[in-house]
Amino acid sequence: MSTRTPRRGRPPTVDRATIVAAARAQLEADGIDGFSMRALASEIGVSPMALYRHVGDREHLLALVLDEVSATFPSTDLPEDPRTRVEKLIGDVFDVLVADRWIADVLRTGNRGGAGALWLVDRILGAAAELGLSPAEGMVLYRALWNYTLGAILNLAATEPRREDDLSPLAQRVNDLGSENFPHLVAASNQQPKGTTKEVYMQGIGFLVDGYVRRAQA
Repeated sequence: MSTRTPRRGRPPTVDRATIVAAARAQLEADGIDGFSMRALASEIGVSPMALYRHVGDREHLLALVLDEVSATFPSTDLPEDPRTRVEKLIGDVFDVLVADRWIADVLRTGNRGGAGALWLVDRILGAAAELGLSPAEGMVLYRALWNYTLGAILNLAATEPRREDDLSPLAQRVNDLGSENFPHLVAASNQQPKGTTKEVYMQGIGFLVDGYVRRAQA
């Protein structure tokens, strides 16, 4: 009885961890608009088909990158007060997205986020339940918080704040048209929220949480 000699081929030159790390580096450098499977394969030194064999298609690779990023989300240092806990959790997400804007751009394409996000959602739903919301109401609250957060990131102001006498194009146009045409817009533009972007963002989060809680308790 003859034995079969094992086939000896070219050893693998790349693995999943290498691809994910290179994809993350490309996203950090060029954003989602500059992300390309072909360019990634060229950078690593393999064929595009080698990438697909290891990580599936483009969307699956993006999900793997988000899995890696979101792995740091779980934290044991959470406030006992459920309202404060919600603010802490979603505020931490805001900080992550501000630090790595490319993540928001990836999520904007429709990717649902990494596995660590499941932990985040579960903790927010738990806090919502303690505040008196049903599971369905808690999910509505979470979606409102997430949509507000993603919108805030995508519309984030420039890092350097404007001088008081340096109006944005919209504010300048509103002032030119005058309070007779847009009384509420003029009043709002003259009383813009003070403080940092994070402070203004958290003020909005407070409005959302309080509104949903009052509605659930009514």
